[in-house]
Amino acid sequence: MENYDTIENKKMINIWDKKRVGLKKMKLYDVIQYRQSIRNFQMKPLEEKVLEKIVCYQKTMKALYPDITCQIEIHNAMEKSWKKKKSPFQVKAPYYLSLYSSTEQGYLLNAGYVLEELSLYLNTLGIGTCYQGAMKVSDNKKSELEEVLVMALGYPSRYLYRELGTAKRIELKKECIFKEEPSKEVLTILRAANLAPSSMNNQPWKFVVYKNRIHVFSHKSNSFIPIITKLHTIDMGIMLNHMFLAAEELWLEAEFSQLDNISNQLFKDYKYIMSMLISE
Repeated sequence: MENYDTIENKKMINIWDKKRVGLKKMKLYDVIQYRQSIRNFQMKPLEEKVLEKIVCYQKTMKALYPDITCQIEIHNAMEKSWKKKKSPFQVKAPYYLSLYSSTEQGYLLNAGYVLEELSLYLNTLGIGTCYQGAMKVSDNKKSELEEVLVMALGYPSRYLYRELGTAKRIELKKECIFKEEPSKEVLTILRAANLAPSSMNNQPWKFVVYKNRIHVFSHKSNSFIPIITKLHTIDMGIMLNHMFLAAEELWLEAEFSQLDNISNQLFKDYKYIMSMLISE
């Protein structure tokens, strides 16, 4: 069996990934089709230029709610000063990235939205990621900001990308109610949403589609464990980012808006979140 922990084999990994996705530069939308959560990392440092790129990119990203303050911090788990954190399902990685946020209304949706775009960007740099839903890294609060979510990152021990069509997801038709035959563009957006990662792969979303509007609903969590409800909301933000990137890839003018006239009775155990409005 190959030793995947060597730098030489890291180059081979890139070759194998290129065979899966083709010899092209990956855009964020492309990554959606192939991304996978990485749970085995090489304990190797990232180049300083790469770390700088990550910080710079975060500052240029479009948020779901631009008025909510977000900051990131990258923790090097290979340093002697690193204190090992204990949390359920924690993945061992060379780095952990914390996203901190102010706590206005919508901050959990916004955190998922922002961090997913950053995760996709990291994939374009050859870096793998994995959300750590229950993990906390920082012992101290960054002023008034909350450490909302942690993401493990680093060079993967094996494949960065999965093979096309191998993602285990609920069938799209089971997630949607179509009021009429959807356009190819709307289906493309919904397929991107369907591929979004979620905690325990629960996919807590449903869609009602009518003409150029996609109404988004979230499963009402019955859990008495606060972290489960929190992660469901973050998952919704992750999925909304996939929707936006797909619309952007199609050169569509689209925006998210909360409409007052949408009934929650369409799905018994789901609540209305917002709608994507696509300009005709």
